[in-house]
Amino acid sequence: MIASPQVYLLRSLCIVFLSFGSFTHLWAEEVVELPDVVVTEQDSDESEAKQTSAKTDLNREALSRGNKADLNAVLNGLSSVAIGQVGPGTTSKLIIRGAVGGSGLVNFDGVPLFSNFTGYFPLSRFPLDFLDKVNVSRGFNGEQNSSRTLGGSVNLYSRKIPHGKAFLHSEAGSYGTLRNNLGGGIHNQFGDLTFAGGRTDIFEGISQAGPQNGGVERDSSQMTQGMLNWNKHFSKVSLDSSAYFVETRDAYDGPGMFSNGKKGWKDDLNGLLNEQTWVAQGRASYQVLNNWESALKMGYTQDKQTGRIGTLPHCCSMDLTSQLWLGNWENTHQFAINKHSKDALKLIWGVDTQHQQGDSVDNKSKAHTLTTHLISPLARTEWGLGDWLGGAEVRYDHYDVYGDHTVFNANVGWRFYTDMLLWVKGGTGYRAPAVNERLHPLFGNPLLVPESNAGAELGWRWQFTQQSELSLSTYIQHYKNLIFLAQQPSGSIKSANAPQAHVWGTELQARHRWNEYWASGISYSYMEAKDPQTGLYIPGRPNDQGQFWTECRLIAPVTVRVDLSYRDANWNDVSNHLQVQAATHLNANINYKVNNNLALYVRGDNLNDDRTPDLYGFNYMGIAFYGGMHVDY
Repeated sequence: MIASPQVYLLRSLCIVFLSFGSFTHLWAEEVVELPDVVVTEQDSDESEAKQTSAKTDLNREALSRGNKADLNAVLNGLSSVAIGQVGPGTTSKLIIRGAVGGSGLVNFDGVPLFSNFTGYFPLSRFPLDFLDKVNVSRGFNGEQNSSRTLGGSVNLYSRKIPHGKAFLHSEAGSYGTLRNNLGGGIHNQFGDLTFAGGRTDIFEGISQAGPQNGGVERDSSQMTQGMLNWNKHFSKVSLDSSAYFVETRDAYDGPGMFSNGKKGWKDDLNGLLNEQTWVAQGRASYQVLNNWESALKMGYTQDKQTGRIGTLPHCCSMDLTSQLWLGNWENTHQFAINKHSKDALKLIWGVDTQHQQGDSVDNKSKAHTLTTHLISPLARTEWGLGDWLGGAEVRYDHYDVYGDHTVFNANVGWRFYTDMLLWVKGGTGYRAPAVNERLHPLFGNPLLVPESNAGAELGWRWQFTQQSELSLSTYIQHYKNLIFLAQQPSGSIKSANAPQAHVWGTELQARHRWNEYWASGISYSYMEAKDPQTGLYIPGRPNDQGQFWTECRLIAPVTVRVDLSYRDANWNDVSNHLQVQAATHLNANINYKVNNNLALYVRGDNLNDDRTPDLYGFNYMGIAFYGGMHVDY
């Protein structure tokens, strides 16, 4: 593909940002007025596996900046993370380094969650008010042993509110949107409890079907959610648990026949989809000896979809129930190599077990119920010695359906300067299709086979001040039987396997504080995902994408933030005939802090009114304005 003017603009911004940053870091002050929102600060307590990886960490303060509604706005434009959405409240395309996942692409407190279907996850159902931290992990990551996705994962951590504190967040705006979230914390001798609840109504959302497909109606959406988090610490025992529930009711368009005889996504006045998601986990850790900690974790999640959509005869059921039971036992031994505290060796061993079950009465394959069971012993070592650090992991996966498979990864890092880290890592991966990817009555494929990959990564990170950091990484992956979702020649949209896929890319992340009042950041990635047998691109994976943000405190109580994101054109079908055009979106937010307990804001989304759809044949929301308040007490 020929680079568009927006691509040249984004690349120019990268050059200007890095050049100016390299010069100004000599005089930039260390201040704490504005938070870090793109690249994580290096934490000395991080494991070696996390330090030697391409990642993005967003803490509680970072998530609150910009007054964004949900995860879509946070992840949009991040390096190697492909996001696509129709309108507010709808499910989102989510692809990391060219790979997807039916479960584990998004994890809540370490429990893999089910996607709606292959490569699509309801990011709007996890408001930022309910989260303490969001971690985007790319490539091989031994830390996430329960999430077996091959390109990376998005890891959500439930919010913990201090004792006696509470919050209320209310917002109203375009498309008849009304959001209210509240929560609080109670700490006593029985433990630390956080509770939160919320309700979102979008009374006049846009039609999912694009205007070219006759999409004119307004699709409504309602969402109710609740969360509990409890933890208790004793002298040698720590207990931690959480539960989350969300229920949605969405007007839905669906497959239909047009006047020209072709099939596509068409306005449906009666389409309706109801969905309930439960997730709960409990973890107990015990300090057996001074250098031995043993931890047991149990988790459960269920996703239940019910409804019928589409105007075709005898179509289309969305009824599907997916369940996952998780058990994880992990032991960590730490040994000192010498008298230096950072020179140490960790040995981690344990076993990870998962059981999945799917039920779909209307599945066309007549296989109404599917189950898979996994037992996976694992062993990992992490070490630090002087300016060097590294680790290695081996995992043995025993599936009752797919047989036995061994995967491994290894990494090594070198701090050749006190503020610079160079790392290299490589390994293999294996992922069996989740039950929902095979059983989904509309988008599923019972003939899906497991996908696997092998690859390597080279990265460099420079943290030249406490709040300024630059990270570069490049990677290459060879996939076998890559699972993806694409439009078929018949017009239907199905999950499928690509026998071979080559993916390589380059990622850049940077943030810098220019002075006490002004901070900026940028992320950019180039990725090429092709079928080496045909030379064609894998659908849904843009080459160039990125984001530039800047935040400035105009006067003491007023802060202005501007976000500019770009997504390159990409293909929607395996034959590369149906193209989704490139899109650029400009967002802005003005925040007025009345006092320590009250803040008011106005947010504008898609201010340039670019309605280019993210998904072929679908719609995209236009310019929108929202106003709201945060009350903390």
